[in-house]
Amino acid sequence: MGTRSRGFPQLARTAVTAAVTAAVTAAGALAAAPAQAQVRAGPVSRPQPAGPPTPAVPDPMPPGRYRVASATYDFGDSAVAIPGFPIKVELRGVVHYPVRPRGHRFPLVLFLHGRHATCGSGEEISLDWPCRKRLRPIPSYRGYDYLARHLAYLARHLASHGYVVVSISANAINARDNEVQDFGMAARARLIQRHLERWHRWGTVGGTPFGRRFVGAIDFSRVGAMGHSRGGEGVVAYAAGHAGRALPYALRAVLPLAPTDFARHAVTRVPLGVVLPYCDGDVSDLQGVHFYDDSRYALRGDPAAKHTVTVFGANHNFFNTVWSPASGQPGAFDDAGWRNPGGVCDPGRPTRLGEAGQRAVAIAYVTSFFRYYLGRERRFGPLWTGAALPPRSVPGRVLVTYHAPDTPRTRKDVNRLASPRDLSVDALGGPVKLRGLTGPRICQNRAGGAACLSLTRRVPSQSEPHADSAVFGTPGTPLFKAQWRGRGAQLVNGLPRGQRDLRRYQAVQFRAAIDFSDLRNPLGVAQDLRIVLVDGRGRSAGAAVAPYTRALAFPPMARLKRDLAPHFLLNQVRVPLRAFRGVDLADVRAVKLVFDRMPSGSLGISDLLLTS
Repeated sequence: MGTRSRGFPQLARTAVTAAVTAAVTAAGALAAAPAQAQVRAGPVSRPQPAGPPTPAVPDPMPPGRYRVASATYDFGDSAVAIPGFPIKVELRGVVHYPVRPRGHRFPLVLFLHGRHATCGSGEEISLDWPCRKRLRPIPSYRGYDYLARHLAYLARHLASHGYVVVSISANAINARDNEVQDFGMAARARLIQRHLERWHRWGTVGGTPFGRRFVGAIDFSRVGAMGHSRGGEGVVAYAAGHAGRALPYALRAVLPLAPTDFARHAVTRVPLGVVLPYCDGDVSDLQGVHFYDDSRYALRGDPAAKHTVTVFGANHNFFNTVWSPASGQPGAFDDAGWRNPGGVCDPGRPTRLGEAGQRAVAIAYVTSFFRYYLGRERRFGPLWTGAALPPRSVPGRVLVTYHAPDTPRTRKDVNRLASPRDLSVDALGGPVKLRGLTGPRICQNRAGGAACLSLTRRVPSQSEPHADSAVFGTPGTPLFKAQWRGRGAQLVNGLPRGQRDLRRYQAVQFRAAIDFSDLRNPLGVAQDLRIVLVDGRGRSAGAAVAPYTRALAFPPMARLKRDLAPHFLLNQVRVPLRAFRGVDLADVRAVKLVFDRMPSGSLGISDLLLTS
């Protein structure tokens, strides 16, 4: 899978690396950029909204009001010993920070890059550490600083909004992580801890190399972490290992970007946002969705929300400028484009995002996530619940899925649709009735379990991101497979006494995926169904879901034997309760899914709930 299958670099010389121009040194590639430079997304078009108006959200693309400065620190290639790891690792990073008015304290956000070649020169790359004499370190940690032409990217853009943003180097871990059982995730978590310890010292008493520059400048009660690829699993490992521990800094938000998920950690008590690039040619099974799947119900009363962001047309490497062809760095390439020419993710397809377009999406969602959860900019809420479409400045097609905190005020689970029992009794204790469905079942896609894709149509991909872990053998995510021929099939969930007042909630929602391998879904045609509410007086109100979502669009599919996509990937269907007119929301007796909009179909469905 590219030069780094699930983070595994392929060091043999290929046509991709042969096309890379001569190496650009770390110093030469990273000249200072204007503080207020802004990314321009390029020519990629954005789909028009379909359906009713949605709440307005601020445009996350303009830079903030602060001037931005940057500095680096470097304690050498072998500065820190990590227990259980075979070599010492570097302690190196770059910080972008606001030039602050006196007395201001800013949140701290740490970035951790993923697994990539560690050393290179021209067409030659390696996974050595330290680098051999003729090779230079590849500065993957600088891949979130700037765009081409010195336009601000993630770190500098976020800093302009009032954040101290630190990106750290992990080349030593990348060089040897396959020699340890967990692929270096514990080492990455410890590396994060070592950097945070240094930053706490620099922010409280000062020290080399910054003196007192950051003393009093950082609010350590608001710390966030973003990790890319294996770095994404690294920040999750840190969050999982440090949740609830008494530390002088508080982790308040975690965002894995195109992550691996080998060990299947759950993230609780901390808001989680998982970004899934649909054309990921490295982590091509989109296994990072399991962070969301496994965290949803891991802790009863969990006060933290979970999100996924599916970015259609995005690949793995373009999120990091150093890994992208325009950088001229050794080993940079388009991980999606080289695998299947003519496929869904071919660079020539109009639905593919280029480097500039993909990074525009990253700026919008990565920075707004931290601005929402660390900066308390509540106007971004509808963007992250999926109640609002992204602003028009954000290119491409993006789907957001939201799992609200487990509190009576924010979420009422109607039916998780995760076990055979859920087909007779729902999460509230009410009766479940299945009418007119063909072979309704719970599928889980694991050894001994039922597969979720029907495979009655020949397809170029059998990708099921919710399936079992290929590395550790952990089970897949169970979900309900709804299949029908003829209109009028129903899934009826009864609401028992004491659970019928829905007035405190804003929407009814579920996750769904169209089975592109099933002939019951017409090729290229979107699916649709209705949600129907029935009150105590027998009145009902229904709403078709298609005007509110693109989650049930038939995914693009090429006429190839094998391709990266499509994926059987659950995304959110959310309908506001204001759409259900004429029923008493204080006395709802049943929530139905009615499959009467299309004559036949096959869908995966989970997580039917009410949310605010």
